[in-house]
Amino acid sequence: MHQSAAMDLASADEEIATRWLDDPQEAAALLRELVAGGELAADDVLDEAVDSAVLTGLLTLHEARTAADPSTAAEMCLSAVPHITLAATLASADLES
Repeated sequence: MHQSAAMDLASADEEIATRWLDDPQEAAALLRELVAGGELAADDVLDEAVDSAVLTGLLTLHEARTAADPSTAAEMCLSAVPHITLAATLASADLES
């Protein structure tokens, strides 16, 4: 049972993060649904979603270091911003409201 919860957590974090961009209320409702069974905790799912968003942003910034020209590097840095913003938003999410 613990293994299935870990697998659910791995897929749930990406789903929550993806949906949060389009509709935070829908994402929060999905999160509540996922944790209703008691196998997953909301904080754990959100923490994993934050980690995933931060990692994506950092990997994008890392790629910018090797860009062929400054213009491309700047574009890559800008493309990391939504991921870092999403991470901050998820980290401060208040599901009680």
